[in-house]
Amino acid sequence: MERLEELCRKRGVRLTEQRRIVLEVLEAATDHPCTFEIHRRASVGRRIGVATVYRALNSLASAGLVTRHVFRDGKACYERTGGAPHPHLIDVATGEIVELEDDRSLARLIEEEAGRMGFRLVEFRLKLFGEKI
Repeated sequence: MERLEELCRKRGVRLTEQRRIVLEVLEAATDHPCTFEIHRRASVGRRIGVATVYRALNSLASAGLVTRHVFRDGKACYERTGGAPHPHLIDVATGEIVELEDDRSLARLIEEEAGRMGFRLVEFRLKLFGEKI
């Protein structure tokens, strides 16, 4: 997967020091951090304001470099774009977001159904909500 900094250059997104910091956090993320968590991670050893993080995330989302997910609690969480489309399973009690590990058969089923209806699937987003048992 191409690094976010390189994608910024290709798409003409100006790389300020603050955006580089936010990009670094997003590149390292294995979860779906919210703005405040991105700020917390970005602030370790550096000075960056929450408003700056918000602005950077908005610019990156507008450029299609990060995806903003708004789940049931209304809090926006972010992940970098460029990966394969994948469903998210959200724990309704804790808000924990889990990416389904082996969703190839589900993605294939969705693509096949779109094709059966006369569409070429370009993108899909699937959010599953559940409670741990």
